[in-house]
Amino acid sequence: MKQNFFDIVIIGAGVIGHSIAFKLKQCRSDLRLAVVGDPMNSLMASRAAAGMLAPFGECNEANRFFRFCRDSFLQYPDFIKSLISISNIPVFLSMKGSLIPSFSLDNGWEKKVQFFREQNIPHEIWSPERSRQLAPALVESCGEVMWVGEGQVNNREMHDALVTASNKLGVEIIEKNVSGFIHDSSSVEAAVVEKLEVRGKKFVLASGSWSSQLGDALDVSLPVKPIKGQMCRVQVEDGQLDYTVHGLMTYIAPWQGGKGFVLGTTMEDRGFNPIIEDDVIQGLIDRAAEVIPCIKDAPLIESWTGLRPAAEDLMPVMGKSSRYQNLFYSTGHYRNGILQTPKQADYIVETILETLTDEILEFSPKRYNL
Repeated sequence: MKQNFFDIVIIGAGVIGHSIAFKLKQCRSDLRLAVVGDPMNSLMASRAAAGMLAPFGECNEANRFFRFCRDSFLQYPDFIKSLISISNIPVFLSMKGSLIPSFSLDNGWEKKVQFFREQNIPHEIWSPERSRQLAPALVESCGEVMWVGEGQVNNREMHDALVTASNKLGVEIIEKNVSGFIHDSSSVEAAVVEKLEVRGKKFVLASGSWSSQLGDALDVSLPVKPIKGQMCRVQVEDGQLDYTVHGLMTYIAPWQGGKGFVLGTTMEDRGFNPIIEDDVIQGLIDRAAEVIPCIKDAPLIESWTGLRPAAEDLMPVMGKSSRYQNLFYSTGHYRNGILQTPKQADYIVETILETLTDEILEFSPKRYNL
């Protein structure tokens, strides 16, 4: 390590942590930054997602959370463009939209259509004939289909680009887990990494599902737990589908460049259980094949487990600590960590630099006395 004292120490080596470092360096190139965390954890977090950018498909209420997700989605084209320009790593981004077959919503179709109309969400209702023309991979019996103006990013490529960009911008990257902290009752002095003390003026806790364990080391009760999701990727030729699909208790995300379709995902409250179950994966494939029949016989490329960091109220925990004067949080993003990455980075950077003009109380650590 080149130095052991930094202006800001970011704990968490996933897209959340690295995006904060990336934005901080763009705003203040003079800051001495460190990102600390075992990159293996990102295999079950940032790199485990399908990269769906879907602020609308799962929302039925125009609350602050919805607006935050929508704003973050709209930032994506400029965010990825900036990231590619600095990292020189290509990142696949599609803004072609997603599809919701009417038969996947049962009795919720009309309610969804009404919500989209009220909120001026870009959408179209496709007849079965138009659906077969624009998305021939869909099962013929899917009925009406709603196209929604959403998107998709290759989150693995984005994570690679963020790590590279952080490095190019001069961020110190320490690929080791934090085991504890040196602190008093009002401030944090250092993060302990093995026998090393990483000292800083300010600290950001952005460790996803592992944040609660680090909270224990700070004597705070951070109510964030992992929600397991089993996923898989099957080999399907490019050109079969240009859109992500919200299906029957599943989703289908086409990755371009010969990478096939990602299918997900389960919702399991089973702690840090990493076990992949063959019958569960087969269930994902079977349900996806009811929507996209060509998936039924597609070769399985890989399967994996992800861990979503879920707070008690399923809202992010973002902002300044009410317990420690130099600690900040960005965790608990649950199912929307990839989607919220650009906006949360701006939000945390503005909070750290004391330029934030609109605090989101629903996300504040104060609600948990953190």
